[in-house]
Amino acid sequence: MKNEEKSVSAALDKLRQICSRQEKCQADVTGLLTKWDIDREHHQLIIDRLKAEKFIDEYRYASAFVKDKIRIDHWGIIKVRYFLRQKGIAGEVLDSALSEIDRDEYRQMIGKELSKKRKSIKGTPREIWAKLARYGSSRGYELDIMQDFLGEGDSD
Repeated sequence: MKNEEKSVSAALDKLRQICSRQEKCQADVTGLLTKWDIDREHHQLIIDRLKAEKFIDEYRYASAFVKDKIRIDHWGIIKVRYFLRQKGIAGEVLDSALSEIDRDEYRQMIGKELSKKRKSIKGTPREIWAKLARYGSSRGYELDIMQDFLGEGDSD
């Protein structure tokens, strides 16, 4: 029993260090605990402790994730929402984090990304439109926003 307590204590200390350097969500922490072979019965205890000590905060994590993925990686809202749901982030936390996005800045980012991609695509106007639409969809951009940059005339 003593070794088990040591391993739980060591895992908690290591997670404090990790979480102080980089935002982690509950799913990330659970994954690390599983990787480190910590008994599942201790997972929730460790997670509750990290939450109480403010090392884990789902809202803070979601907010940082949204900002990084949109500003740095140029992901769209659809892709960001999907990945956060995969991490088990609650709907209200997710919606709150997504509401922080500057919509004008977001639209400009989509326009720039589609414009950059358009320069590397060859084909008929219809093919170019289809390729750009697929590219934008794979990035998680909403079709109604992409439509403003793709042009309606090219789609017939």
